Amino acid sequence: MRVEVPDADLWWPRGYGEQVLHEVELTLHHGNAPLDVWRRRVGFRSVGLDTSADAHGSGFTLVVNGERLFARGVNWIPDDVFPSRVTRERYRKRLRQAADAGVDLVRVWGGGIYESEDFYDVCDELGLLVWQDFPFACAAYPEEQPLRGEVEAEARENVVRLMPHPSLVLWNGNNENLWGFRDWGWEERLGGDSWGEGYYLGMLPRVVGELDPTRPYTAGSPWSGSWERHPNDPAHGTHHSWEVWNRQDYAEYRGEVPRFVAEFGWQAPPAHATLRRALPGEELAADSPGMLHHQKAEDGNGKLERGLARHFPSPQGDFDRWHYLTQVNQARAVATGIEHWRSHWPVCAGTIVWQLNDCWPVTSWAAIDGDGREKPLYHELRRLYADRLLTLQVRDGRLVAAAVNQSADPWTGPLTLRRLTVEGDVVGTATLELAVGARSVGVLPVPAELEPAGAKEFLVADGGGLPAPDASWSDGEDGGGGEDGGGGGLRAVHFPVADRDIALPRPEFRVDVTAGAVTVTAHTLVRDLLLQADRLDPGARADRGLVTLLPGEQVTIGVTGWETPDAAAARAALYCQEPAR
Repeated sequence: MRVEVPDADLWWPRGYGEQVLHEVELTLHHGNAPLDVWRRRVGFRSVGLDTSADAHGSGFTLVVNGERLFARGVNWIPDDVFPSRVTRERYRKRLRQAADAGVDLVRVWGGGIYESEDFYDVCDELGLLVWQDFPFACAAYPEEQPLRGEVEAEARENVVRLMPHPSLVLWNGNNENLWGFRDWGWEERLGGDSWGEGYYLGMLPRVVGELDPTRPYTAGSPWSGSWERHPNDPAHGTHHSWEVWNRQDYAEYRGEVPRFVAEFGWQAPPAHATLRRALPGEELAADSPGMLHHQKAEDGNGKLERGLARHFPSPQGDFDRWHYLTQVNQARAVATGIEHWRSHWPVCAGTIVWQLNDCWPVTSWAAIDGDGREKPLYHELRRLYADRLLTLQVRDGRLVAAAVNQSADPWTGPLTLRRLTVEGDVVGTATLELAVGARSVGVLPVPAELEPAGAKEFLVADGGGLPAPDASWSDGEDGGGGEDGGGGGLRAVHFPVADRDIALPRPEFRVDVTAGAVTVTAHTLVRDLLLQADRLDPGARADRGLVTLLPGEQVTIGVTGWETPDAAAARAALYCQEPAR
């Protein structure tokens, strides 16, 4: 049945318009007797996927209501090892956390499940786009009967079940299976046996085309659109960037500009209170028995240690410092990728961080740990996925300021650059004018005389005529970073050397505590200040993550769930970078 609805109000993703939903009731009659009633909420919107070829390869850009989007995404896994424990309220809390972090797309990963109706209802209400994988991941699947019939029946049932949701914008055939066949030795081991290709390139697009023809389908993630190219070719379609975490330094994210980064990430341990609950009585160490049991990535701790050593002084057996620095490094790694890729819109049209959530108390790539506590990465996403992002990047050997404007309004205003010493002395200043159109990126060269050099200098870019963001963090060596500091507006910070090589002064700051707030006033440069609120009380939460303060600047951190405010306790829960020992 087709029903014409003239002048329908459109449903928009969050940040682009309202999420208008309409109640629909359809009654099936036999004569005058009603036989059945179908009731749903629907939203009116169009969705397309632009994969056309261009000078850079072939794209992968979502288009909603005619608006081309840079997708600010997160990967979603089942929120609990027992799905029956995930209630509508828990879905709403977790997805609300995603929306509050600036996320506008949630990818339901193929190694998980089709989530319950509650998940998609909440996404409809919050304006979160849903990329839905069919449940095939990282494995070969036989295509013979009886499995083939089960696969088609399951696909048909869920396509029909989920198609009324306006938040659902993309069907994806599988996670990494086309890539796995090409690169993981499957072809030789299978010896000609079926492995799922017929599902992804035949059955599933046929089912979607028949039952849900208004939505795009892609055969897999990653997928370059054709066997004539490597499935994970960054110049074509979707790309999974895992070489960086597995074998390289996160600075290598800047080495390429994929068309759409559907997976990338970096590990860090969960919050301290989560570890204490999961490992009661254990003397915590990076390699203590409980910590190792809760690290399931192949050589996970080795990758953490190598990634840390490239950037930070060794914590030398100090677990609390190791815990803090690995969480800083996770935020730094993800920021390095997103800042670089967002600054190359529209060539790159989206990033989907692996991963938003977790299902147990483990060291992992999650931004929200298995107990629902937010890691520093979560707060960093709030800056990285804001409508407007200011970053300092190295392009062709020169430092540039990139202003990413995903809002509907032009971004204009002064941009102040300061070349500073780590002691706070001003070496040079300049004021540039930002003039960035809506949904676009502006790039301004930094004057050569303002480029910092050596271990004692850095560059700060302030301005844009905007209020300070709620959460903040400053990137380190070789790249961008942004925060609000103490001066308002947006801020980006660039150090020319690795953190371990910065001649940091010993941090000095004052701490003042009032009900619901901790205020820190910096007397020196204070880099990557973090209040670990769960150390004050397992139920406590801070409203921001990492922030770098210049001498004389002040930041107030909101704290909820802490009933007995105490300045000494607050100071003990504050961490920041310290000079190398």
